[in-house]
Parts: sequence; structure tokens; C-alpha cells
Amino acid sequence: MGRSSVLLPLILTAIVGSLPKDVNAQVTVNNSKAERECPRDLHRVGQLCCQPCEAGEKKVTDCIIDRGKPTCVPCLDGQEYTDAKHYSPKCRRCSICDAEHGLEVEKNCTRNQNTKCRCKANFFCANSACEYCGPCKECEDGNIENCTPTSSTKCKGSRHNLLGLCGLLILVPLSALIIYLICRWHRNKKKGHHEFVHPNLEMLDLTDIDLSKYITTIAEEMKITEVKEFVRKNGVSETKIDEIKNDHIQDTAEQKVQLLRNWYQIHGKKDACGTLISNLKKANLCLLADKIQDLISKDIANERKHADCKNDPERQNLV
Repeated sequence: MGRSSVLLPLILTAIVGSLPKDVNAQVTVNNSKAERECPRDLHRVGQLCCQPCEAGEKKVTDCIIDRGKPTCVPCLDGQEYTDAKHYSPKCRRCSICDAEHGLEVEKNCTRNQNTKCRCKANFFCANSACEYCGPCKECEDGNIENCTPTSSTKCKGSRHNLLGLCGLLILVPLSALIIYLICRWHRNKKKGHHEFVHPNLEMLDLTDIDLSKYITTIAEEMKITEVKEFVRKNGVSETKIDEIKNDHIQDTAEQKVQLLRNWYQIHGKKDACGTLISNLKKANLCLLADKIQDLISKDIANERKHADCKNDPERQNLV
């Protein structure tokens, strides 16, 4: 019996030693892989696998035993929420239903559910991810369908409206012709005299216009949805958009300014003005594009006018 107890370990050692090296290596890799991976729904923290916090909570400290639960505390009720199990030390900020954009609260924010917004009475929004509600149309001659939270009023057509449209189609080009003739007459009258001409932005070199001093004014002319759509299409990430929104959760005016500044930093000065104008026109915001274009054009015109006024005494002295 004593001999067998001595021989048995020797025999097992010889068998293991005779196994191919790649088999031993495979066993080592599998053990290492098992150590690195946690079971589903658990989160690795160092050498431990931790459970997540529940919805409505945030993590304070990690677990101290394997497969244990971390220390979690509730989100601030009415201000923060988490709507699923997670491992984050932060709760999300509750959304604000901006009355300025036609929204009102449908369901208040709770610890495990974000605020739910809806359009106010006489406002509508055509898409499900609604951040802005437009006012319902008012019909002079009655309506076919009433306004709903997802569609505007459908108005009846009338002979009066048709005649008004025809008159408008005639009046607009006629007015434009009269204005053109008056302007041409004034130009001919002043011919030969020094006259300052306002530059048209399309005739300027758009690559050299510094937009930084216009950002606040441009933001005032645009809706928050227009700003978000523009920066989203021009290099600003969704993460950054959400970050700016959360940093100024109740101040949409500041959100617009910061979003435009962030886009301008990414894009750079070169041709930023041209990018802004062309993108607004592509988004069928031609009136807005023209308004911003006119604003910048007039500002540049004033700068040139002041420069010419400073140079006039020098010219007179030379004469």
C-alpha cells in the first residue's frame, strides 16, 4: 500500500508531462479568458464582477466582493433619472418642456423615467421626436380638418384666395420692376460723384469672413431646432449636442450660441460663412439665409464706409 501511494503521483506527473505543449497552452488561455470575462449583466471592476445599479439610481462605490452589488443611491426626484440598469456614477438630467417652443408637460419626470412633453393647445408637431411645436394654421374660409397634436389645420380653398394669389403673382414682379427703375434712376443721377456702394455678400471673398463676432446675432435669428439640425450635419457629435443641452438645460438661447461656437471651432474660419449660408438654403431656410447674409453684408459695408471716411482727409490734403 505504501508503494502505491508513492508510485501514483509519479505516474500522474509522467502522464501530464507527456501531453503536447499546445494542449497545456490551450488550457492556460481558456483559464485566462474565463478570468477576464464576467457573466452576462455583470460589470468587471478590477478582478471583481459587479452587479449594476437599478433604474432610478446611480453608483457611488463599486462592489467589494465578486458578483456583489455596488453602493447605489437614488437620483434626485424631479431633476434626474435613469431608465434602465447601469454602472454609471451619474444620473441623466430631466428634460424641460420649453413653452417658448409650444411644448408643455404631459408626464412629470420621475427617478426612472424622463419628462414626457406634448404640444400645447393650438400647436402641432409633425414628427415623433418633437423638440419644437408650430402654431396651428387659422383658416379664413373654414377648415376641412381640425388641427391635431401631429398635424396642422387643413383649410378650405376659395375663389377669393385664388384671386388674391393671382393678384400677388402680378404685383410682386411689378413692384420689383418699379424698385429697380427707381434705383437705376438714382444711380444715373449720382453718376460722376463719389458714392459708397454696399457690397453684396456673394461678391465678397467668403473664405476670409470671421464669423465669431456674429455668432450671438445669428443664434438670435435661428430656432433651437434649426441650430441643432445645422450643427448635426456639419460635424458636431450627438454627444456634444447633448452635453451642451444639459449644461444649459433651461436656457435655449445659450444652447444655440454654444452649439454654433462649437461648430465654428471645429470648422475653422475658412469658408465657414459660405458653409452656413449654403446649408441654410439647402434646408429651405432661404429667408433666414438672406437675413443673415444681409446682416453680415451691411456690417462689412459700414466697416468700409468708416475706413473711407478716415481716408477722405488724406485724399483732400493730397489734392
